[in-house]
Amino acid sequence: MAVLTRSRAAAEGARKSILRFPNEILYMVMECSSTSELWAICLTSKRLRSIATPMLYRNIHLHGAEQTVFFIRTMQSQPSESSESLLLHVQEFVIANDNALVGATPQIIDDLYSVVMKMSKLKHLLLSSKAFIHFTTLLRDSKFHRLQTFRYVLGPAESSEEFLKFLARHRATLTALWLDCEKPITFAQSIDLPLLHTYDGPSWVLKFLKNSVGSLRSVVLRFKEPDIDYRSPLKQLTNAHSLLTLEIVIVDITPRRLREPAILAAVAQSALYGFAFDDLMPMRQHLSRFTALSELRFAIFRRESVSAVNDDLPILDAWLRVCETLSMVHLDGVDWRLVDGAWIPSG
Repeated sequence: MAVLTRSRAAAEGARKSILRFPNEILYMVMECSSTSELWAICLTSKRLRSIATPMLYRNIHLHGAEQTVFFIRTMQSQPSESSESLLLHVQEFVIANDNALVGATPQIIDDLYSVVMKMSKLKHLLLSSKAFIHFTTLLRDSKFHRLQTFRYVLGPAESSEEFLKFLARHRATLTALWLDCEKPITFAQSIDLPLLHTYDGPSWVLKFLKNSVGSLRSVVLRFKEPDIDYRSPLKQLTNAHSLLTLEIVIVDITPRRLREPAILAAVAQSALYGFAFDDLMPMRQHLSRFTALSELRFAIFRRESVSAVNDDLPILDAWLRVCETLSMVHLDGVDWRLVDGAWIPSG
């Protein structure tokens, strides 16, 4: 006969008391649990495991080759037609880096494509790998009826036509687009994404998003040589009447090309060169085009003279006079916030 100690009896009583709740309540409780906590819950009872397991597969982030193979095997063991299949619970699928596909054979890639295309409730698809493997087949054959977020690395030898067709198939749901591209590509047609409110990618893509610019609320433009046309993308954004935040990242551009005052902001994402301090004031003429911009980020790496933080105040006041919605500015490592009509520094 098993003898229950006091601590074991207490644990057993707690487990039984939890199981008195209906599945709906248990689901709400587990919604607040971390991944490690969900793993622990899976070890307690069959009933709790049946609730927690689908939650573990809502967000799939592949970081390594071994993990990718294990994931494929797990998904292939699931009956795709069954309502209990884990494939039906995946809402976010992320290939975070190149390591997830290191040593992947053509068969592994084909199996991965097959698995992803069966994720009928997928909302977020983020393919960040810059490895030799292209996802053209996945772009050509997939259709996700709930897709909202898409991140993609478009290789120089990859078909931009399939990429455009993929976007076109998801125009009714897509709200956020991140794009990485090694060099400018000429698309055969404009990209019409009527619900798009977030864009992060090369500045030259904006001219192909001209039918979607009006709905944009958050934009990150990435400039790099040989692309040095600052004015055209900014002119395109003057039609973005709902724009709230604008960031510009400048990559691989020599210092002599950075004295162009048409650039509104630069973000310190890597070891970049910066603007001359005297270029800041003339930017007020460009800020006057924006009627809803609340946040502006600007990184300076070279000032022609050493300046105290308070020397930034005339610039901030000048910008505020032409862009009355401005309330937060990141300038040379300092966050300025507008509080009761006055600029307060922090950071």
